[in-house]
Amino acid sequence: MKNLFALSVLLLFSCSKGSTEAPEVPAETYILNVVASLGGSVTYERGPHQENSNVSVEAVPAAGYEFNGWTGSASGEQNPLTVRMTANKNITANFIRSNYTLSVTKIGEGDVSKEVVNSAKTTDEYPSGTVVRLNATPANGWLFAGWTGSESSSSNQFDITLNENKNIFATFIEQQAERQAVVLNADGPGDTYELITSVFAPGNNPVETPDCNHADFGRHIEEVYDEVLSKNVFKFHIHVSPDNDRCINFDRQRNEIKTYDKSPENLKGTENERVTYSWKFKLPEGFQSSPKFTHIHQIKSVGGAYSSMPMYTLTTRKGSPDELELRYAETDSQITLTDTDITPFIGQWIEVTETILYATNGSYSIELKNALTEEVLLSYSNDSIINWRPEATFSRPKWGVYRSLIYPDDIRDEAVLFSDFSILEQ
Repeated sequence: MKNLFALSVLLLFSCSKGSTEAPEVPAETYILNVVASLGGSVTYERGPHQENSNVSVEAVPAAGYEFNGWTGSASGEQNPLTVRMTANKNITANFIRSNYTLSVTKIGEGDVSKEVVNSAKTTDEYPSGTVVRLNATPANGWLFAGWTGSESSSSNQFDITLNENKNIFATFIEQQAERQAVVLNADGPGDTYELITSVFAPGNNPVETPDCNHADFGRHIEEVYDEVLSKNVFKFHIHVSPDNDRCINFDRQRNEIKTYDKSPENLKGTENERVTYSWKFKLPEGFQSSPKFTHIHQIKSVGGAYSSMPMYTLTTRKGSPDELELRYAETDSQITLTDTDITPFIGQWIEVTETILYATNGSYSIELKNALTEEVLLSYSNDSIINWRPEATFSRPKWGVYRSLIYPDDIRDEAVLFSDFSILEQ
């Protein structure tokens, strides 16, 4: 009986002890909600997240905006932001428009005004996307020469969109300091090379002819009287054989005049300088163009890795029909900017005016018209084009005939006329 009582007590104690153990409680979870204001987005893992876990949230600004801090259940400037999940949380990523500076530097005498289009503002810091209108007003006795720097233009009024910090230069030049054009005109038969040299490179040699291999012909540039212009002009001769390229290259030939490093400084185009070249030329009746190239004018950059490639070239080319092309090379490969049927140019005096702003954000224009009727036969202009190459020291023009000999059956002996060469630096 005593043993039965002990066993009952033991069973009762065991049952009582087991009934006091608590059931396992699931861990708490929370939701994280993150939104972005105008101007950006957010990246994060929405959840649910375990209690006391850490969640990374990142604000991503859109173009033209900047991150401006967190608000809501968490705040601060840290990005990415680490959020400790102790409850459900709502957070906002705030963005503001980026501000960019516009710096305008004056060169010379004059005033520059700035206004935000549709909204007056006078400070130098603007929200992204703002359009700022610049106005240049030269002082008395000065001329406005153009805008250069981050962007370029020749117009006195110039609109700029601020999508980055920009530096602009406004250049003014003194009217009395405006230079006279350097001109080269034929003055009659004889001493033709000496005349060209006296203007383009006194005491040196700006004439590149095939005389060295064709001395029995005589000088390949002469002066003759032209009945149409009623004046003396230059006549450039080139022969399929035996003319070559100065006894240096034999797959091509040239008869050209040029300015170069031995020329006076006012004949060299330098950075941020505007130069106007003008001249006349006449292609003879029956003129034949090579399928490769027949250049009659080039502008070349001197110095740097791309000095062997002309920046601008006027070339004629055999085709259906034969064409006159304006070619351009920013670095070491050329593209055609414009071209036209060469027929209206044959047998006519053509007047050329070419203006170039030598700058990394430069401008270029050219017009070719019939010198007698003034009909425009070819024109091209570009207010934003790269006209200055890395490590260049100056740029220079060339005129004459420079053509390929790869297809000798497609060319013939030619005599091209030139007149009224002019170089005006501004």
